Amino acid sequence: MKKLKYILIIVIGLGLISCGKNYRIDKKYLEYIPYEKNEVLVFKSDQNRMDTIFIKDLRRTNGCYDPLAISSDDCEGYSLTCEKSDPNYDRYLPGEIVRIGVSPDDVTYISFDITMRNSWFYSMEHYSLNEFDSIPNKKMTIEDKTYGDVKTFEPDEYGEQYSSRDNYVERFYWSKENGFLGLDTKSEKWRLIKKYVP
Repeated sequence: MKKLKYILIIVIGLGLISCGKNYRIDKKYLEYIPYEKNEVLVFKSDQNRMDTIFIKDLRRTNGCYDPLAISSDDCEGYSLTCEKSDPNYDRYLPGEIVRIGVSPDDVTYISFDITMRNSWFYSMEHYSLNEFDSIPNKKMTIEDKTYGDVKTFEPDEYGEQYSSRDNYVERFYWSKENGFLGLDTKSEKWRLIKKYVP
């Protein structure tokens, strides 16, 4: 009888722990992250300075993970890991550049973590893919290359509170086909001049 009690406690405990829901992202949406592993992105500013972002890998994440919960939902997501310049110091740090995931209400969203040398795009914004797609495409020419699918992003209300900082980014540019194309701070414009896999 004692053994049966322990078995019932274990079964009930396992049932409670494994009752979280799983939300899966449709893999076709990964095309919104247009990068290969180990790509190198080279940027040049209008002040003749250079910066480089080293793309590493696409890492699976869980946007619903709650470390304090007995059971947590699994909201599948992916983040593009990279090594990039610290926006405040002269060094490189590991980080991310873009994330895509699915929420518990089954909405697929995209968000960005854009930083470069002396440049930080302050924002907490997540865009549903419908919102992302509805942003008008513009043309942008960098050196001798023209991009026809460029979307411009500006800081949200959260980001605007940092507008007095020297590293404040006023806008950044994203191409669905080519990814991050550059950004504008108050005093400097950065543009992608080369993208390659070594």
